[in-house]
Amino acid sequence: MSVNKRHTNRELLDFFRSRISGLNPESRMRYRKTLSELDLFLTGHHLQLADFSAGMTADWTAELLHRGLAKSTVAKHLNFLNSMMGMASKESMLQHDDSPRGLSKSLSETGFVSPPLMHRSTFDRCLAILRNALKGEAEHNRYVDMLLLSILNGAVPLEKIALLKKEDTSDYGEVSRAIIERNQMSRRNYVFDLRQSYLTSRQLHSAISTGLHAVFAKHIGDETFNHDDFARSLWVACAMHSGLTASEALGCVGGQASYTLPAFCIPARISPETKQSWTTTVNSILLHEMPRWYAMHLRRGIRYEEVKKDISDKIRPCPELFYPCETIIKFRNGQRAVEEHPYISQTVFFKSHPENIHPLFSVIGEKAWCYRVSGEAGAPYAVIPDREMERFQSAVGVFTPGTEIRQLGELTPKPGESVIVVMPGFGNRAGEVENIINKNCGSAIFRVRLTTDRGYEFRIDVDGRQLERIAGN
Repeated sequence: MSVNKRHTNRELLDFFRSRISGLNPESRMRYRKTLSELDLFLTGHHLQLADFSAGMTADWTAELLHRGLAKSTVAKHLNFLNSMMGMASKESMLQHDDSPRGLSKSLSETGFVSPPLMHRSTFDRCLAILRNALKGEAEHNRYVDMLLLSILNGAVPLEKIALLKKEDTSDYGEVSRAIIERNQMSRRNYVFDLRQSYLTSRQLHSAISTGLHAVFAKHIGDETFNHDDFARSLWVACAMHSGLTASEALGCVGGQASYTLPAFCIPARISPETKQSWTTTVNSILLHEMPRWYAMHLRRGIRYEEVKKDISDKIRPCPELFYPCETIIKFRNGQRAVEEHPYISQTVFFKSHPENIHPLFSVIGEKAWCYRVSGEAGAPYAVIPDREMERFQSAVGVFTPGTEIRQLGELTPKPGESVIVVMPGFGNRAGEVENIINKNCGSAIFRVRLTTDRGYEFRIDVDGRQLERIAGN
């Protein structure tokens, strides 16, 4: 069967909706739910239904399971999708593909069990162990340190980490070097103390597995433990929580990840550059306890209040939202009207841990999408540096509750010092602090003297957070 033309996602989804419109209300509702889930998946990963394949079916299935849907529910979604794909195939809109039905049968088998790291609670417990080890909150465990070194460098095989010698550590990054330094000793050639010179390769393999299993066994509950598979699985779990599909994550690690993904997932071909960018993203999950700033774009016709309510009602933990608006007062026919105009239309800033972003947009993806570092499918989410967000808030004069307010006396600059005014309409203009007023309020106000090219001077009152001290004062 040949396809007449390449159809967009919107054309195909509209076709599916038109075909199910004649069904009874209950069946129509179930099909619409499947379409909604499919649309979220396609949009979130910049995928086209025209490229539908067995690999895409596996990715969608893994994502639904990863979000906590029951396997019976996922199986029904696959059957509904298979039915709709058949409709499109008959109209020569898509190539015929029965992979959803085959995967649905696999899920319906009594022996299918979701991998342990697919459950968010298990992933969170394992992630906490790794983060605590990085922070040095307990006596370091050499096996956990080896696992960290593996994951931080793209899931390097643990036998290679075990045989790492001091002279081979120059190419590692700062965090990896810190792990290496706390394990190496001056009289030992190998970084990690496993008595490598006295062990066969099989004994070394067994020692690593036993050491890691002792730490993670109560969380993963697996008697036959494969340490390299576990390292890859943790890397893949972090990558999927950051927005990578199952096939892309598997392609990055180049092997199985059976503690995170079912066997039906197929690795994609990934370039070294893409893997490197995702290694950086995975590392950020391990290294950053503090949430970071990101930006979402509201879809056409969606109001900020709708998204805010959805997040408040459905997302835990709830991210901090920032949608800066300016208040404009107008008089119409003698009546006073107050309007709130956003500084950047349809763009909402939010503060979140990186592993919570993808789950967030699995819920609100129909109403908003998150900016990524590039337009390529699978690109990491774009982080806004804290300093840039602070400067933006200063420029618009709208601050989040966490913005620092210092006690009077600790404030800089002081009267007589030169400053830059960072606020709307002043374009980083230089001035001089003349006085500090409103000393009894929670946030002191600075009176700043400004001059013009024609010799005039004028004064403005500015929130201290909208001033930057000029270096050298």
